[in-house]
Amino acid sequence: MLPRSPVATIPLQAISSGPAEAAHSGIREVVNLALVTPGCIRLEVGEPNFSTPAHIVEAAVEFARKGQVKYTATAGLLSLRERLVAKLDRVNGIKAGVLNVNCTVGGVGGIAAAMAALLEPGDEVLVPDPAWPNYRLMLSWAHGVLVPYPCAPENEFLPEPRAIEELITPRTKLLIINSPCNPTGAIFPRPLMEALVDVAVRHNLYLLSDECYDEVILDGEHVSPASFCTDGRVVSAFTFSKTYAMTGWRVGYVVANDKISDSITKVLESNSSCIPTVCQKAAEAALDGPREPVQEMVKAYRERRDLCVGLLEEAELLISRPQGAFYIMADVGRSALDSREFAFDLVKSKQVAVAPGTAFGNSARDAVRISLASSPEDLSVGIGRMIERIEELAEK
Repeated sequence: MLPRSPVATIPLQAISSGPAEAAHSGIREVVNLALVTPGCIRLEVGEPNFSTPAHIVEAAVEFARKGQVKYTATAGLLSLRERLVAKLDRVNGIKAGVLNVNCTVGGVGGIAAAMAALLEPGDEVLVPDPAWPNYRLMLSWAHGVLVPYPCAPENEFLPEPRAIEELITPRTKLLIINSPCNPTGAIFPRPLMEALVDVAVRHNLYLLSDECYDEVILDGEHVSPASFCTDGRVVSAFTFSKTYAMTGWRVGYVVANDKISDSITKVLESNSSCIPTVCQKAAEAALDGPREPVQEMVKAYRERRDLCVGLLEEAELLISRPQGAFYIMADVGRSALDSREFAFDLVKSKQVAVAPGTAFGNSARDAVRISLASSPEDLSVGIGRMIERIEELAEK
């Protein structure tokens, strides 16, 4: 037994207030309950139910067997970044060089590193509402000030540039946009994207474009703002997780101008050195390999979207038809519970897990997010049980 410290009664100094006081992800709360609920149908997590395509796995295994799994440059293998430069040009219309690309621990790592590179304490950041909860958590340690801008359900979850402009102050530094959007599946049409870039230019804001679902397009067209805004203010984040069903491989990348990219590299040097070499070689195989697996997965998401639209429309719970990503929002207002209470009740009463709208902000308090990455069978049964529970609660 270690001797008792003579100063053990002196309270420790306070830890950083931002992370200490920030709320945990509202999605994870439901996940934790679902994990201990036998037979629970999982519709809350955005993780493809597909396996990583075989040619990607085989390439990683073959490389690992060679025994050359070493450190790489912090920004990633040159060979991977060269492939990413080609992909950005071909898919996104973004002209970049290898020095503009940093490979990161998932898209989340790229977005976090970009925030660390851009923000000073007290800088205001315009964040969509509803939005992926991790933006809020990142700002808690980056000491930025979150300023939500509405993406209202009645406007198909699209923002109004004029409403965003009214929120700008002398402390505003960064505008975050997410298209295709998690949690709503909204895709920002080109005129809207151009208007948002115009707001950023006129007010001299940086623009962080979260494009982690850039190749999961169910309808319409995805527009990357960096394809037409070339003055260096746009930072773009991507991932292999969703397109290639590679969530656990943790490979993302972030694209920025030379100065920002160099700062991002310094951030990454301090927290990860580099991402695993095996995973980088898997990413190369994904980029080099056939497109059919990606096309088949997107086709399946589209079919699942259509299935869920039909079920929710019939029950008068549909808010909007998602055009991208693999999520759909359902109106649970008739339950007379807020969406967090409803999500917990649904797990306990019907063994179905959905993500509460409260996890994403205030604009979707009466909605829940359903993941189209779940199987059609789980979607049909799970949504059926959810409708049944709403009707039971509405009758009380």
